[in-house]
Amino acid sequence: MSIILFVFVIGLCVGSFLNVAIFRVHEGEQVVRGRSKCMTCEEPLGPKDLVPVLSYIALKGRCRLCKAVVSWQYPVIELVTGLIFVLLYLMHGMEMMLLRDAVFVAYLIIIFVYDLRYMYILDKFTIPAMIVALLANLWLGIIPAWSILAGGLVLAGFFLIQFLVSKGTWVGGGDIRMGALMGFMLGLTHGLVALFLAYVLGGAVGAYLLATGKVDRKTPIPFGTFLAVGTLLMILSGDSIISWYLGFFV
Repeated sequence: MSIILFVFVIGLCVGSFLNVAIFRVHEGEQVVRGRSKCMTCEEPLGPKDLVPVLSYIALKGRCRLCKAVVSWQYPVIELVTGLIFVLLYLMHGMEMMLLRDAVFVAYLIIIFVYDLRYMYILDKFTIPAMIVALLANLWLGIIPAWSILAGGLVLAGFFLIQFLVSKGTWVGGGDIRMGALMGFMLGLTHGLVALFLAYVLGGAVGAYLLATGKVDRKTPIPFGTFLAVGTLLMILSGDSIISWYLGFFV
């Protein structure tokens, strides 16, 4: 139990850093330099204002100084990251796969949130993630090298074809890089399943939003969020998802 709590706290702290990275990158600021500050009054925050989740609860979601509302994103991302880290620990224990998947998840959370908020999949996130995924998987040898490379090429090529056919109206360059990232993280088979899941989830959410009148057919959809979720699902339970699906045909 003490190890699980330790992993959870590490996840909370990582989630806090991810929040900082998302907001600072959007504002064009340095991620690892400078003190955290209120987004409204821009006053620096003290240590007691930066405790993951607990500070948000204690301050009732408001800045201690100017009383401006603090985004719900902070505690949600911290909690989600902490819980996913615990799931990864239960899957892998204290092995290298835990570290690999924790890094993968951190990148996916950043991509998910940034695309959801700002409608962009930034190369600043996907390219470093691709390098880390490629090197980590080749070093660990869990996924065959041919599958890693084929996955990156096939999934990136899938979006590249759409980009060329539609002249950039269906997908953007960020989707191409995201496809390569998915392949490098998961390999060919799991990457294709993640892509399928993303389209299923995206279609279901899009249909719901259309049916409820919250969007129309011209409203852009942040598809990178669904690609990130599909990839995350395959990291957490890829073999079980594939076995479940194949069970319908056996």
